[in-house]
Amino acid sequence: MSTTNLDSAAPSAIPAPTTNIRVGNTPMALHRPIPRRLLGVWAHPDDEAYLSAGLMARVVAAGGRVTVLTATRGEKGTDDPDRFDADTFGAEREDELRASLAVLGVTDVRLLGRRDGECDLGGDAPMVDVIAAAMDELDPDTIVTFGPDGMTNHADHRAVCRWTTEAWTRRWHGDPATIVGGPASAGDLLYATVTNEFAARNRELHDRLGIFGDFGDGQPRSVTRDRVALGCALSEHELDRKRAALAEHASQTTGLAEVMGEQVYRTWYREETFRRPTATELARAAAPATTADPTAVTPPAKPAAPMLELAA
Repeated sequence: MSTTNLDSAAPSAIPAPTTNIRVGNTPMALHRPIPRRLLGVWAHPDDEAYLSAGLMARVVAAGGRVTVLTATRGEKGTDDPDRFDADTFGAEREDELRASLAVLGVTDVRLLGRRDGECDLGGDAPMVDVIAAAMDELDPDTIVTFGPDGMTNHADHRAVCRWTTEAWTRRWHGDPATIVGGPASAGDLLYATVTNEFAARNRELHDRLGIFGDFGDGQPRSVTRDRVALGCALSEHELDRKRAALAEHASQTTGLAEVMGEQVYRTWYREETFRRPTATELARAAAPATTADPTAVTPPAKPAAPMLELAA
């Protein structure tokens, strides 16, 4: 099976950040400044640690502010019938979330109150309103969340992407398909992703453990490196801190680390990568909900902005 990738998706109309320069006709990437006001919007406790622990720690270390919005308390994240969907287990996972973020120096975490596995219930509008209000309050310069594929195709992850993207487009006060301006106007919206190299390197692992089994081919949706808008490759010290943050999510991470082996688990998400939404994805945020495949890609339009490596 070949790895499904998003390489042909058209980039959005957001101009490349000012940290890019041109030499002739070639865009050249400079080190991207560390965000000063980072907002992460995720579905379950531990999503934020796997996908953005290193990024959050760098923002805090640079004197910036990090806020994490988590849609649910992860009440269904266990096979134990006595704990499954129990409020007591939800409270345990909330405690794990707060302890994990404390390792990274993050103290502003807000639970949005949806039930695990039920983000599609209750309608999108209330959650869009809450996230939009948080954006207005915090004025983030960078927002990170799931892409429409939900990283693992989890329905809660996909819902969080919808909510966040729609909330973000509101800040433009216009047609999201024809956005003009730049990240300074509404913050830079970025979707967590993985590279083709990550998918290839971990193919056997993912096949064996079924981590991306909700996709038909059992593999994550990945992109070429030039589609990555922000990359955060972690040093050994940063990786130690990320592993410590993951360890606080013991109900979710202990068993997986044992199955993978500690060294494989520790380095699995050593690189955190994010891409920009495509114009089609932004337009879809303002369109009526459909049953279309959320992982479908759009035809090629123009080259994507080059990757910016976040300065350590």
